[in-house]
Amino acid sequence: MIKVEELTERSFEEFGTFFNPGDCGPALGDQLGPIKFYPDRIVQQFVPSNYIAISSLVIEPRPFEITLAEIHENTEEVFGGFAQDVYFFVGAPDRKEPSARDLRAFRLPTGWWVRLKRHVWHHAPFVAGREPAVGIVILPPWTYSNDCIVVQLDEPVTLSLGDYRRPTI
Repeated sequence: MIKVEELTERSFEEFGTFFNPGDCGPALGDQLGPIKFYPDRIVQQFVPSNYIAISSLVIEPRPFEITLAEIHENTEEVFGGFAQDVYFFVGAPDRKEPSARDLRAFRLPTGWWVRLKRHVWHHAPFVAGREPAVGIVILPPWTYSNDCIVVQLDEPVTLSLGDYRRPTI
């Protein structure tokens, strides 16, 4: 069982970066106008391609059990923008197989985004509420078919929500 943690720069630096669109620092240009532009808050590296693909991700509520993990050897992954909180897990980068003892889980607050480094074990987030969550995944086109290694865990690993309320599924 792994306990869901809050995202902090220190707790997540091994796996990547994150950002809260509601707390971006100073805007570029006119800060007094009605439109504020905050460029380049997450910079993502694409080794195999200079194209990006924006893919929709719809997650139905399901038990908080990790059964699959995947990595991308040549690609970083960005996901987020969910209209509700989700929980996601990561595993130590550069391991040939994911290890239950190396997995960590985090709460991704509503609207926030995460960038995963290459070689970080992960899979689809878990919905915090009772309704499906809709978000976005940013990867180069066809990553799922040419740079994705998926493995099934020997035994499921359960997320422990700790201070978070577990919804009824």
